Amino acid sequence: MQTLISEENKNLLNLTTLEALLGSEARTKVFLVLFTNLGRMFYQRQVESATKLPLRAVQRELERLAQIGLIYQWKEGNRTWYQIDQNHPLVPILQSLVLKVCSPMDRLRTNLNINKSIRLILFNPDKNKLLIITTNGDTFPEFIEGIPLSILTTNKFTEKMEQKDAELLDFLQSAVDLLGNREDFLWRIIENNKLNIPKGENVL
Repeated sequence: MQTLISEENKNLLNLTTLEALLGSEARTKVFLVLFTNLGRMFYQRQVESATKLPLRAVQRELERLAQIGLIYQWKEGNRTWYQIDQNHPLVPILQSLVLKVCSPMDRLRTNLNINKSIRLILFNPDKNKLLIITTNGDTFPEFIEGIPLSILTTNKFTEKMEQKDAELLDFLQSAVDLLGNREDFLWRIIENNKLNIPKGENVL
């Protein structure tokens, strides 16, 4: 007997689907954060902040992933660092699954994370516009996930910030950080201008 699947049911892939497959809301949230920030090193408190889960739940899920070899862990001082082992055979499968159910913003960040010349990814929801800061001024499509974007090189961004460029500062006033690389010196420039830009959802 042939089973007919409606177009509506084909489009029902969402986080509830992922939660049913993984068997845990906490595991789903951890997977969503880790696989949309692939390549990043992180520690437990960052995952706690990004997932809004209790620290013990984060510790439990990270321990399980380390036990099966999906993530590395190592200690530096009193802090334990983690990173997904991108050579693990399950990583492409799991990331593909996560990308099918995550938000457009999560997909956008995941795809842009591959480009190591990108220093900042900032989104202004009021203007529905992206700003990408790159080291070498790479070219990008005019739209990503249907959102228009502007590109600035690191030097141009620094110059505009020093000049207190009104248009740029207006954009940054309501921006959110989609990359989370707060160690980058560009964040010192932003903070020196008294700008408090929060991290976006699921950003480490």
